[in-house]
Amino acid sequence: MNDVMPEGEAIRLFTVPITDDLAEEAVAILTRFRELADSALRVEDTEAFHQNTDSLFWKEVAELDGLGEPLRSERRRLHGLLIETANLTKDNALDHVRALEHDIVMQPPPVWSPLTLSRVVLEGVLFSEYLIDPTIPLNRRLARLAGMWRTDATYALKQAEAHGQEPAEAGQMLAYVEDALQKCQAVERHDRRGKVSGYSFGSESAALDINITERATKVMPDWLPAPYRLTSGASHNRPWMIGRAKDLAGGDGLAGEAATVMAAVMTVLGSIEVVIGAFGEYFGVDVSEELEQMEEERVAFLYRAIAIAHGS
Repeated sequence: MNDVMPEGEAIRLFTVPITDDLAEEAVAILTRFRELADSALRVEDTEAFHQNTDSLFWKEVAELDGLGEPLRSERRRLHGLLIETANLTKDNALDHVRALEHDIVMQPPPVWSPLTLSRVVLEGVLFSEYLIDPTIPLNRRLARLAGMWRTDATYALKQAEAHGQEPAEAGQMLAYVEDALQKCQAVERHDRRGKVSGYSFGSESAALDINITERATKVMPDWLPAPYRLTSGASHNRPWMIGRAKDLAGGDGLAGEAATVMAAVMTVLGSIEVVIGAFGEYFGVDVSEELEQMEEERVAFLYRAIAIAHGS
């Protein structure tokens, strides 16, 4: 997209009201990408997935099968949970794409909600990519899942306590996770205060949780500068950002603009491309045709949107 316009220029171009035509174009490209993703991401149901035993996924399965019992069974379960979690966060991301499709065409037009929905899509994709990252070894992958699982168990504990559950009952999930990780021979890492800061499997380790900002900077396309920070102000309801909507409305209520819709849409399109690429490479399925098609349609959409927004 950099050959279309300078970085960031797409958003500055769209400082105009959201029109019905623009909203319909935005919904069409979101629906198209979501449908392509639904098809491309069903890699585990394809013949290519089962035939390509040289894929990273099957190599990891073979590596786990080479372990002795009971460690083999424990780590196979952890590996299965990893795949399940990657699919879960990806599916939740796509569900929010569907929500964004409805949000964009609502009347009166949305203000900041498109950016909030696109942020959920981005986060879901980054969680999935973080777990199935095709550039890391199996033990680091397991360490990443261990940290995320432990973090989620801690969140569940805090929520249970907030709802008045007894400590023993509230801590059941955390106790289960700690026991399962111990059986997997995951080694706790600790910070200077003695608190758990991550896990190690052999010589590979990972922190307790993903750093979303760093991950977005590392894996999102170059044509989408700082998408996580872009969506942050609206998602956190920060006055420095959301105040613009009041200014646009002339001080009476809030008014949305095409730039918000475009930023949300481009964030989603980039996110979908990233997760499709990661899934394809990890499971050994060729998704190059889908990615090429997405790039062509994304650029074509941008040209159409510029023409609609600026009447050319």
